Amino acid sequence: MKRILSLLTISLVFTGCATQQGSTNKTVTGAAIGSVVGGALGAATGPKHSNKGKRVLLGAAIGAAIGGAIGYILDQQANSLGKNLGVEPVDNTNPEVNPSEPPISKSKPVAVVKEPNKVKVVLKDSVLFDFNSYKLKPEAKDIIRRIARTLKENPNTVIVVAGYTDSTGSFDYNISLSEKRAEAVRNELILNGVNPTRIVVFGCGPKKPIAPNNTPEGKSLNRRVEIMVYPEGITIPDPCR
Repeated sequence: MKRILSLLTISLVFTGCATQQGSTNKTVTGAAIGSVVGGALGAATGPKHSNKGKRVLLGAAIGAAIGGAIGYILDQQANSLGKNLGVEPVDNTNPEVNPSEPPISKSKPVAVVKEPNKVKVVLKDSVLFDFNSYKLKPEAKDIIRRIARTLKENPNTVIVVAGYTDSTGSFDYNISLSEKRAEAVRNELILNGVNPTRIVVFGCGPKKPIAPNNTPEGKSLNRRVEIMVYPEGITIPDPCR
């Protein structure tokens, strides 16, 4: 029993890290990768004289169950966030298909995006802040309150809040402004009951643009805040890189 519990813990960590190679369905993605990881762990563990084939099958079954559970949790959170925000989630879970356009636009300033290893909410800065400000608008607080509702229902996740700007102005100023905006969103989530120990903040400034910075329209899309939700136990990449 101790061996199986240990295997469950290890599989959860490695399966979460591997979900970046998912397919179009989060649950299927997690289950498939969990099977591979679990199978490898099963082969590598256990006494040498025991049946290696049986260990592989056991490991694969455990990995598939854990990976499928992670995929299901993320899918449910995306659907709940979409419902609370009144938007249809965008499905970007197939790593072989590059998104053809940014998830947000002038007419759609809020988006929920499903990705292989996370769910993210993308918010144009215009729905959150006035120009060059990091003070939340009253309507922004209502949006964040609705996001917090879902995050509180699913406490076993890690939340990354990252602020982004366009390329206008000095790099250092943009980094500072984007971090203050991310902090403002974090603080509002906490005021609405989200555990502060779950939230990590980044100020990315003009890094990782989602549209060209050579047009006013593109710049307006790059000025945004992203709230990313990850399952526990995985290595979280730097959102600024």
